[in-house]
Amino acid sequence: MSAELNAHHWVVLPPLPNRSHWISRLRDAAERANYVLHDWDESQDLNAGARMMLLTISADEARRRQPDDSRIAFILDALDITLPDQMDQTERHHAIQAASRSFAASTTLPHERVFGPDRLASGAVRLFPDFEVAPPGASPAPSGAMAKALQVYTRGEAVWSGSLLTWNTPATHAEGRSTLDLTGRPRIVVYGPYLEMPTGRWKAVFTLSVDAYACRYLFRADWGGIEDYVSQEFRPGRPGVFEIEMVYDWTTQGACEFRLLVMEGVFHGEISMSDLIVSRVD
Repeated sequence: MSAELNAHHWVVLPPLPNRSHWISRLRDAAERANYVLHDWDESQDLNAGARMMLLTISADEARRRQPDDSRIAFILDALDITLPDQMDQTERHHAIQAASRSFAASTTLPHERVFGPDRLASGAVRLFPDFEVAPPGASPAPSGAMAKALQVYTRGEAVWSGSLLTWNTPATHAEGRSTLDLTGRPRIVVYGPYLEMPTGRWKAVFTLSVDAYACRYLFRADWGGIEDYVSQEFRPGRPGVFEIEMVYDWTTQGACEFRLLVMEGVFHGEISMSDLIVSRVD
């Protein structure tokens, strides 16, 4: 079976909003090129007499079965994650991590084997020497906060809106900032978003605005994995806007968590945090 699989091309198509449209386009293109498009995730029974092109949601699965990267094409178009409103926070975090895992895996392939929004914008692309496919018909590209955050996989940098994070006390989100009354016990003020990060060194930069009351208290910012991360503690000491920059090295692909904590009980005070700017630094 292994040698047989090595003879096939693989198309990795993660759970994109337009995935069903892509499958239709790939199936038509395969027929024109005398291939049979076979969904490997649905069935691993292959027609030995057919010229197969294998479709999977998982880059890891394709690379396990096909050692030749030139025979793998990863389509990374219209990135977005849509979650049901009724999800609780734990379910939401798990869903975001699971959905983004395949996006992060695209970075393990050579750049020329990943077909992202920029390459697809010009029309038909040649995935393999004898196989060309046109992207699905034009539709509005996802432009919400999640879609912008997912640009970390296609551009190596992105803005992560405060609205994607989980706030202990409800915050007001406007013009790239999240504002809240800090009054309360010592606690994690905000955390998330649990996107799966590719290996490498990644930097997070944000600004924190504190008023004359909030500036008196001790804060801590964490950036990295869920259990292993870097931290900075700071007590502003005066009202104003302060920039915090943190770098963490993901030695293996894994979930990301940003946290801002207030380490003391707060009797009065307001803070305003900017969106996170996340970028690769290696």
